[in-house]
Amino acid sequence: MKKSILLTGILLACLCSAAVTVSAKDGKEKKDVSEYLPEAGDFAISVSANPFINFIGNIFNNTADQTIGTFGGDPYNAGGINQPTVSIAGKYMLTDELGLRVNLGWIHDANTQNAYVPDDAELTNDPLSGKKLTDSYITRESGGSFSAAIEYRVGKRRVQGVFSAGLMYAFSYDRTKYTYGNAITEINQNPSVAFPNSEVTPVPDGFSSMRYLSRFSDSPSNYAGLILSAGIEWFVAPKVSIGGEVNISALYNWTKATYYTGEGFNTLSNAVETWTELESPSSHGFSFGTGNIGSNLSVTFYF
Repeated sequence: MKKSILLTGILLACLCSAAVTVSAKDGKEKKDVSEYLPEAGDFAISVSANPFINFIGNIFNNTADQTIGTFGGDPYNAGGINQPTVSIAGKYMLTDELGLRVNLGWIHDANTQNAYVPDDAELTNDPLSGKKLTDSYITRESGGSFSAAIEYRVGKRRVQGVFSAGLMYAFSYDRTKYTYGNAITEINQNPSVAFPNSEVTPVPDGFSSMRYLSRFSDSPSNYAGLILSAGIEWFVAPKVSIGGEVNISALYNWTKATYYTGEGFNTLSNAVETWTELESPSSHGFSFGTGNIGSNLSVTFYF
């Protein structure tokens, strides 16, 4: 991770150095650069270069996963939950220097982890049985974000400073689900499980053991606040720029209560029971700090 951040910083520094050199050269040759720069009424679409930077970083780090990955910039990390903010980025120039930026983001992660577990019923009949069943640990996370900002551009050459201030709202849902190969019965009240984190602790009164069926929140986690950024754009061709920026955010978050659905054998009623229980109450907080420092690189097309 540190090597990847270092590599990104080096690339950004090289970009700045090259941009200054080209800009100075253009100044000496007295070229007209107006055809390169955005004008009032221009629209723009930005594509994040972060996936490609990560790809290069993984190669230098000798990381096994050297895939390019998905489009969209590095998400802001608010309260430990990733929120996409630059999956789709658009811009409209109000004047030659002043523009309106809008970012729309969506994230959806779905993962299923399967593992073998001994077949308890078969082991009871045959201690040497090697028959196995499958347990599954399923996680789902989805969310979205919207941000709008005003940007101001400084400079009349092919290298321009870009500063922005805006507001962001983001939300996320997450849910965990378990499925089991071994059923809970009166004879087998504590069946074998493949995932230790599936066992409920502490065990409620009347139960010898208990395991999760699902863990979830009844509403999304929410994040809202202010985002400031500063960076540069180098126009490498007419209406086409390569840019890099540093972001800092101040975000307030609020989260509803978390619940779980569990199952177990109730020794008092002598039956298998399932029910939903409150696991943690609602919470809120505030975070302030850098979101994507030194790693938000993009290519922007104006038209």
